[in-house]
Amino acid sequence: MTGRQKTAMMEMAKEIDRPVDLVTGATSKLGSLIVKKLIEKGHEVRVIIREEPTTSEEWKKLPPGAKPYIADITLKRSGDEKNLQAACSGVNNIFHIASAVYNYKHTYDDFIEINVIGTENLINAALSANKGKPVHFISAGSVTVYGYRRPGEILTEESETHPESNYSKSKLMQEEVIKAYGNSNPELKYTILRYSTLYGPGYENSFFKVFKLLKEGALKYPGGAENHLPLVHVDDAVEAAVEASDSPKSLDSTYNVSDGDPHTLKELFDSASRLLGVPPPTKKVSLSLARIRGKISNLEYDEYEFLTSDRIISIDKISSELGFKPKVNLERGGAEMVGAFLHSAKQ
Repeated sequence: MTGRQKTAMMEMAKEIDRPVDLVTGATSKLGSLIVKKLIEKGHEVRVIIREEPTTSEEWKKLPPGAKPYIADITLKRSGDEKNLQAACSGVNNIFHIASAVYNYKHTYDDFIEINVIGTENLINAALSANKGKPVHFISAGSVTVYGYRRPGEILTEESETHPESNYSKSKLMQEEVIKAYGNSNPELKYTILRYSTLYGPGYENSFFKVFKLLKEGALKYPGGAENHLPLVHVDDAVEAAVEASDSPKSLDSTYNVSDGDPHTLKELFDSASRLLGVPPPTKKVSLSLARIRGKISNLEYDEYEFLTSDRIISIDKISSELGFKPKVNLERGGAEMVGAFLHSAKQ
């Protein structure tokens, strides 16, 4: 066998052995960064998109090398089910990032159709396409399943859930669907990542609203200042997903994901004010009045609920089992966000 033939054989072996991943929600910032990371690791990466790549502006932002499959997980169009099964055929991991998120944008029926029924459609496609071959289903969940206000508690994966919004109710139902299918289909292994509020590049909009109000001196503490707001930088959210896909310990498990720091609202406002070069807020306003002021200031329901939420999220489980160690702290991530805000204000 010639040297060239040996090289060709080695390349074929690598192609056969490399993992095959499918990512939904790949045009979101979290999804696109997961795609990029997996491609860098040498995986074959497939993505689900709803529009032809030639007509989709979002598709053009994806890293080169991803293979598109055109389908809608709600199976609204003829051909969606067939295309979804084709995308799932032979995969090792499915990263399910696609989700309806904002309460102010979606109805209850929207959340059920996309987050619950869409997830069930995706799982059924994976089971049908792989016929007994093991598949690891990694799903992006949310800490909102615990509710918005849990003062005095440290929330672990065993804590009682108490979803309050349509979004959080649908995310808990999504978890229940995944677990039910996993329990009845041994070949379907799952990992549910309950993400804290994401921040960083691609997640600026809500934070920029707050920065603008701080800069104008128009922000008061809603209800108080010592409520705890869990955050996770998008880069660390990516690492958590990829680490989960690499570790057998993550199979059939649920994990909280945050930066591990119990930030208070005062700490966040003080830090942002310092970076903006303005005095921090000194006054407080009742929750009911804060809601009215929030509407006047163009804060949406989800943004108000985040600012007035109170949750301390434990990441002991994902740290001890998967070795997850957040790399981006608030000082670095916050400076990055404020810098982007100041840059945008100049344009």
